[in-house]
Amino acid sequence: MRKMIPSPEIFPSVLGIPKKVFDELLPKFSQELRKAERSKYIPEAKRQRCLGGGRKGRLSTDEEKLFFIFFYYKVYPTFRFAEYLFDMDHTNILRWKEFLEGVLSTTMGQELVLPTKQIRCLNELITVYPALKDIIVDATERPVRRPMDKDMEKMYFSGKKKDHTVKNQIFVSPKTGRILHVSKTCEGKKHDKKLFEEDKIWTKAPPGTTALTDGGYPGIDKLSPYIKHAHPFRKEAGKELTELQKEANRVLSSKRVIVENVFAHMKHFNILRHDFRNRLNKAQVSFETIACVYNFTR
Repeated sequence: MRKMIPSPEIFPSVLGIPKKVFDELLPKFSQELRKAERSKYIPEAKRQRCLGGGRKGRLSTDEEKLFFIFFYYKVYPTFRFAEYLFDMDHTNILRWKEFLEGVLSTTMGQELVLPTKQIRCLNELITVYPALKDIIVDATERPVRRPMDKDMEKMYFSGKKKDHTVKNQIFVSPKTGRILHVSKTCEGKKHDKKLFEEDKIWTKAPPGTTALTDGGYPGIDKLSPYIKHAHPFRKEAGKELTELQKEANRVLSSKRVIVENVFAHMKHFNILRHDFRNRLNKAQVSFETIACVYNFTR
């Protein structure tokens, strides 16, 4: 395993993050790892051997465990291939993946916590997120394996991608480039506007919120009087856009490119690019965790 840990120069190509970020993250990961390990301990009264007894695992250090889960996200090998790389049975590969994915998710979870402000309105306490004052909204699809169930297969088939997909929507700050919010994972064919409506985070936006979107979010400013919607002009049938409209679209695109760069950075991790091979209810964890990793590198 130690021979697999690369030099700092090739670290991003193997793990998706620089060596410096890996070293900064390691102490936080170790802290959460100790908590997770203690929660799995058998009570002393039921133990048959001392704590820490038994055969030592292949992943013996915290560094190797953090390397393992990042390598899995970045390269996304099959369990059989990982069995060869890590010299472990594929069932143990699965156990380590499930355990360490949860630890990394807990470690990175705070990177998506929005600062809150509570205001009193109509004698009720309402939570408002000032960070949502200016946001860029967009959604992305990623492929999944074809579900075996016929109804599920039809639900997750995206006519746009001609494949079975799931979708996540994110809010990005145009000032800092950080991801402010990640929606719940849904079927890829769901319309972007419908996902925005169902993801009730917009109800917590402060007055005067400006949302920059593409053409997939028509009329979201009608959902709330607090939201100002900036979206590109669309060419009407038989007509051409004016030069002023074209220039406005170019300006908007130059601002919205931030969210496209965020998606491109996140999809350096192959788990978000290739067919998701785990259960669909696990898709949310990997997307949120990688979103937090992106924020951590900022």
